[in-house]
Amino acid sequence: MFCCCAADSTSKDEAVLVRAMPVHDDRAQIWGDGEVLLRDPAVEPAQAEPAQAEPSAPEKQAAQELSVPAKEPAALGEEPQVFEATLSKPSMESALGWHLDVLDQRHLFICRLVQMGTTPIETYNASVATAWQIREGDYVTAVNGVSGSAEKMSEAMKSTDRVKINISRPIVFAKTLAKNGMPLGLDLKYGPGGSSLLIEGVGKGAFSQHAPDVRTGDRILSVNGTTGTPYVLMQAIQ
Repeated sequence: MFCCCAADSTSKDEAVLVRAMPVHDDRAQIWGDGEVLLRDPAVEPAQAEPAQAEPSAPEKQAAQELSVPAKEPAALGEEPQVFEATLSKPSMESALGWHLDVLDQRHLFICRLVQMGTTPIETYNASVATAWQIREGDYVTAVNGVSGSAEKMSEAMKSTDRVKINISRPIVFAKTLAKNGMPLGLDLKYGPGGSSLLIEGVGKGAFSQHAPDVRTGDRILSVNGTTGTPYVLMQAIQ
C-alpha cells in the first residue's frame, strides 16, 4: 500500500472504476430466484395509514381507472444487479474455478475465472441464462449466509461442498481529471495476480478535486484504456 503521486502534467487522464452494490445495499431488494427491484434510498418508507372504511363500488371503480400498476421484479431474461447462485463441488477441498481478490475486507472481488470446462462455476454458468452467469469483475457479498468479512466468507467456502453465494454486479463509472502537477491523492493497494487497484484512502489531490465522489473501497480497472496487472495500471496512472 502506498500513496501514488503523479508526475507534472497538464493532460487529462480517464480512469474507469468499479464499486459493488452489495446485497444488503439500501438500493437493492432481493426477490425470489434472485430477482431484484432497485429503489431510491433517499425516499423514506411510507408511514402506516390508519384503517379506513370500505370504499363503495363507484369509488372502487374510479380507483381502478386511476391506479398505476406496481413495478414487477426483473424477469428472468433481464439483467439482475444482485442475485444468488448455488455451486456444487465434488468435495469440500475442490476449487470453485476462480481467482479472488481479498484485499477489500468486506467483499470478495472476482479477478479471473478459470477456463477448464469442468469447474463448479463453469457448470453453474452453463445451466443458467447469460444474464445470470457469474463473471469476472463481479463481487461476492455473501457465502452461505456469511457476509461483511472477506476472510470469513473465504473460510465458509471451504467448509462445505455446496456453496450458496450472493453475487453483485459492479457499478462501473469513468472519471476524467487533469492532474496539473497535483498528486493523485490516493492510497492504493494491490496484490499479485490482481487486475485492479483498490482505493484504500482518498486524500488531498487530483481525485478529491475533480472526482470527489470517488471513495474508499472503489477499484481502478483501467487508465486511459489500459487494463492489465496492477503493475501495468500503476505505470499508466503515473
